[in-house]
Amino acid sequence: MPSMLPKLIQDVNALDVNNKITCIVVTLSMTWALKVAHTLGIKGTLLWPASATSLVLCDCIPRLIDDGVIDSYGIPGRRQKIQLSPNMPSMDTENFPWRGHDKLHFDHLVQEMQTMKLGEWWLCNTTYNLEPAVFSMSPRLLPIGPLVASDSNKSSFWEEDTSCLEWLDEQLPQSVVYVSFGSMVVMDPNQFNELALGIDLLEKPFIWVVRPNDNKVNINAYPRDFHGKRGRTVAWAPQKKILNHPALACFISHCGWNSTVEGVCGGTPFLCWPFAKDQLVNKSYICDVWKVGVGLDKDENGLISKQEIKNKVEQLLGDQNIKARSLRMKELTMNNISKGGQSSKNLENFIKWAQ
Repeated sequence: MPSMLPKLIQDVNALDVNNKITCIVVTLSMTWALKVAHTLGIKGTLLWPASATSLVLCDCIPRLIDDGVIDSYGIPGRRQKIQLSPNMPSMDTENFPWRGHDKLHFDHLVQEMQTMKLGEWWLCNTTYNLEPAVFSMSPRLLPIGPLVASDSNKSSFWEEDTSCLEWLDEQLPQSVVYVSFGSMVVMDPNQFNELALGIDLLEKPFIWVVRPNDNKVNINAYPRDFHGKRGRTVAWAPQKKILNHPALACFISHCGWNSTVEGVCGGTPFLCWPFAKDQLVNKSYICDVWKVGVGLDKDENGLISKQEIKNKVEQLLGDQNIKARSLRMKELTMNNISKGGQSSKNLENFIKWAQ
């Protein structure tokens, strides 16, 4: 493909001299296209859909190696918490996003980050108010978020069960607990059982997204004591509509960046259940920086117990300050994409630059 792209660009440009390709926008796995753009004298830009903090962390790999925080394999010399700059959340070195991958993967990431520097801008799905301290780390960072799909556009290939919206319309305001861990998380069967029993203990209406492989067994492997009569389980949900519904009370989330941004845009309090990679840093923003959620703690067996789920949901819903901050964060974040908002201006300026 790298050898074919230059010819494709030349062929397209030859068709209409007034409508030539002037800029290439790529994601991390396609940074080779930035080399092509550079060779052809075309502008190049990176689009990063995750948090700007996760991008900066990867960009800081050479510095982390020089400082002895990690070795050339990406492995920490010792477990510690670090801050990339003042006012940014602390990060556990054991939770760096490349942990768990081999040397080949790590070297590829380092090479991709070097190639990314050919991109004059790094477009990020974020706003200045969400990650204020990170933008001092690189002049390339340009927030154009939140990039949230409109109601008419699907953001996933999974088929949404929209029947839960009719059920949601029948519920009292701020009464429903929404539980979803995205499209990648696979839960241990024992933990899946605790979650199911914890949802029952809440005695609240709920919507729980349970994909066919969510518990490593099958969709019917609920614990025998699980009743689930107060809510709905669905294979996939229209998440944005749920998070913006007046009946919603809180969001039990894995803290993936897309879910985090959608929850913030809905003014939704979070119960944070991160599993890996950037989810743990996102949890730090939610709980420690924005203070719009609380975290769950594991017991001596490494499980989040049903009682812990019940207690934390009650704590979250009983804290009106968290709800007030959630609504304030929604207002600040959505203002960025309104006419005259900073993200809107950034995107307009980028489009003018790219032409």
